[in-house]
Amino acid sequence: MDRRLVLWLAPIFTTIHNVEEALLMPAMLERRNSSVPGLFQKLIPPITYKQFLIALAITTVIPYVIAGCGDLLLIGGRAVYLLLIFQAMMLFNVLAHGMMATMMGGYAPGLATALILNLPFSIYLFRRADKEQWVNKKSLRLAFVIGGLLHTPGLTAVILIAGSIANKV
Repeated sequence: MDRRLVLWLAPIFTTIHNVEEALLMPAMLERRNSSVPGLFQKLIPPITYKQFLIALAITTVIPYVIAGCGDLLLIGGRAVYLLLIFQAMMLFNVLAHGMMATMMGGYAPGLATALILNLPFSIYLFRRADKEQWVNKKSLRLAFVIGGLLHTPGLTAVILIAGSIANKV
């Protein structure tokens, strides 16, 4: 499969994953919001479904912009590297969904596509990127580190930005 096509699968699989979350998240948001103790509600404000959908839209658009604006055939290119970082975040997201499902004692919205699409695709993508040297080994390792470091604070920032947007719309 052509490298360009493989890299375009990152935004496509993200979209499918985000659609699963969008369809199944309302009940979990209600449960999450009601479980925050009163003392912490100012520190951990409720997340509205509208805010969540805006956050999903933002995280869905980002990899399309990277793939659409960059040269996906350029070895060591910025777009290739950014998509690898983004996919590393999605790989950490698989772990987050697993932990969430464990804490909930069952299914958590997004778990199915995380396990069926994002986990195997991430493994395939990183093995292929390493084998074909899309970026050097140091950069590939750094993509994992950056993806891991960005996952939780990045999603938190997107949710906060989405809250601001939701309040204005």
